[in-house]
Amino acid sequence: MKIASLLSKSKILIAIIIGSIVVIVASFFVWKSFFEQRAVEEPSPPVEVAVVRVISKTLFREDQLPGEIEAYQDVLIYPKVPGFVKWIGVDRGSVVKEGQLMVKMYAPEYLSRRNDALAQLAAARAAVAAEASKLQDVQADLKRRQANLLADQSTYERVAAASLVPGVIADNDVVQWAQTVEVDRQDVNALIKRVNAKAHEVELRKEECNAKEKSFDNFADFASYLELPAPFNGYVTERKMHVGSFVGPDGTGAYPPICRIKQLDLLRIVVPVPERDTAGVIVGSEVKFSVSTFPAEKFVGTVARISNTLDKATRTMPVELNYFNPKYKILPGMFCKVYWPTRRCQSSLFVPISAVVTTPLDTFVCEVKDGVVEWVSVTKGQIMEGMVEVFGKIQAGDLVAKQASEELQNESRVKPLL
Repeated sequence: MKIASLLSKSKILIAIIIGSIVVIVASFFVWKSFFEQRAVEEPSPPVEVAVVRVISKTLFREDQLPGEIEAYQDVLIYPKVPGFVKWIGVDRGSVVKEGQLMVKMYAPEYLSRRNDALAQLAAARAAVAAEASKLQDVQADLKRRQANLLADQSTYERVAAASLVPGVIADNDVVQWAQTVEVDRQDVNALIKRVNAKAHEVELRKEECNAKEKSFDNFADFASYLELPAPFNGYVTERKMHVGSFVGPDGTGAYPPICRIKQLDLLRIVVPVPERDTAGVIVGSEVKFSVSTFPAEKFVGTVARISNTLDKATRTMPVELNYFNPKYKILPGMFCKVYWPTRRCQSSLFVPISAVVTTPLDTFVCEVKDGVVEWVSVTKGQIMEGMVEVFGKIQAGDLVAKQASEELQNESRVKPLL
């Protein structure tokens, strides 16, 4: 009896436990169904997203670019003819004025050749004078012969007319005068040929003389070749030759230059402008630069020359600034840092740098319109004051997410916070 009673109590206890479990499970599913239904009836609120407006601005900023300082003019001084340095009046550090005599030379071989050319020219001129005198003599003789011909022709005509009266003039006289006229005519024709031949010879002599004169022109300014003046106001930075040195004009390395002159009161600042900034280069604009010698001071140059071609290796365009340097404070070869003004000719759109998302597939901004996110593809441009240029299907005043990311799904609903 006791065993049966214990079995009956165990069954009752098991039934109670199973019933409790069933009640708990049923309650769980009832509450789960209730909350799921409530979640469907009441959607979650949209995510709050900070937004900013797309603004329109004109790009203008200063980029630091390396520059090269060069003399405005830089000339190596060579002589026009080979010779020896007779006197040199400048040295490294000399300040020279345009036209100032710097070097005197002497060249014995050129002097000898010049004297020979002068003698040949004098002989040619004498030959022209002699042939011209002979031509004048022949021309004078021709005039006399022509006068005799006219006189004899006149006498012949009168004799011929008188011979028509019988017994006045003998027939033999008429024949003699006719022969005299013919002889005179032949003499005149012969002299005309001699005059033409002599005139042609005189022209040949004159051509020879002109050739000699042109040949001598190479030596006519020889004295000026032996004196070397300064080509411009400048500063002698090098001197290679001394008195007695043999110098030549070829400049190929066989003969070093006598000296070197640089113009230092006006300098060239050569700046390699990157390709992306070439559109904003304006001739006449002022650009600041600094040198390591005066780190606390900035100097101002003016854009003077644009090469309008890019270096294929660096993709930069050389631009030259002019800088007036009357006190020689800045020197060629100094390290130069140029504060290049990057600008655009017209305004463009800007957004914060954080508003642009770049992925391997696309670059976009998250535009927020009527509480809906739309990914708009853009192209990035220059950066200015923490903002970046964007080019795409957006307009000034549009709202974009300030902190954009791929987590802001396209077409998702958000609550914009301006």
